[in-house]
Amino acid sequence: MFSKIPFFFREAVQGIKNNLLIHLLAAGTITFALLTLGIFMITVINLDRTFNEWGKDMQVIVYLDRAGSAQDIARAGEDIARLPQTRKVTYVSKEEAMARLKEGLKSQAGLLDDLRDNPLPPSFEIELKEEHKNPEAIKLFIGEITKIAAAAEVDYGQEWLQRFSAFIGMLKLVGLSVGSFLLLATIFIISNTIKLTIYSRREEIEIMKLVGATNLSIRIPFFLEGIAQGLLASLLSLGLLYGGYKALLHKLIIDYSLFLGPLQLTFLPLKLTAALVLLGMALGIFGCAFSMGRFLRV
Repeated sequence: MFSKIPFFFREAVQGIKNNLLIHLLAAGTITFALLTLGIFMITVINLDRTFNEWGKDMQVIVYLDRAGSAQDIARAGEDIARLPQTRKVTYVSKEEAMARLKEGLKSQAGLLDDLRDNPLPPSFEIELKEEHKNPEAIKLFIGEITKIAAAAEVDYGQEWLQRFSAFIGMLKLVGLSVGSFLLLATIFIISNTIKLTIYSRREEIEIMKLVGATNLSIRIPFFLEGIAQGLLASLLSLGLLYGGYKALLHKLIIDYSLFLGPLQLTFLPLKLTAALVLLGMALGIFGCAFSMGRFLRV
């Protein structure tokens, strides 16, 4: 069998040359499928990364009951500081909260001068440890806070956090659905492409069978053609993905860096890049196997 390897490669190359247009169509189909899948992967990776980066700056604000005594507030602060999730607790008095509000209003701060009483409650600003800056850990932490200060109102941007997390989850689901459909459609198209190739070479296959060629010897060149299609398509899709990524990054840096700050978009990591190449080759093999199992009776 090993002595026939050069023969298998020659047959595969000859088959590609004789049916170049058909093979290019199959490779283009795989390229489109992998390109679409790659776009979803890059989008989700960067959204996840952005979500985690924003999470690092997240802090929990506990608005206390204004009727609470100084002793109760001090005790609550000590209990919160002892929680394993807590990194730092900062107490903000009503007076400091008003001062911050006036500073934020700047020239319009005079609007607050007519207030008879300070309506702002005292609060604790809590910085969490890095390992607890995620939605699940924060929910558990909020549960502990409500046990310590039942009358307190807790704010950590939960509405925004839940919406953004739900958006990423929906995007992953859409990507999985579209990707699965495209992969199945790609296998179907490749199988029909191989079917046309087999049909055009049916006389050659019959002759090979008559002179004693085994089923495996006849199938291997077709599998090599499928692998070549998948490899070419995966490399082409990665090239298009990287080119689009660099162009988008350049445009964002030029047009939006002043508003969005320093951008740190990332491309596919090495493992996912390798997986995309292997997936392209696997699509070529599966399409070939599916076609030969149905149409090649040798």
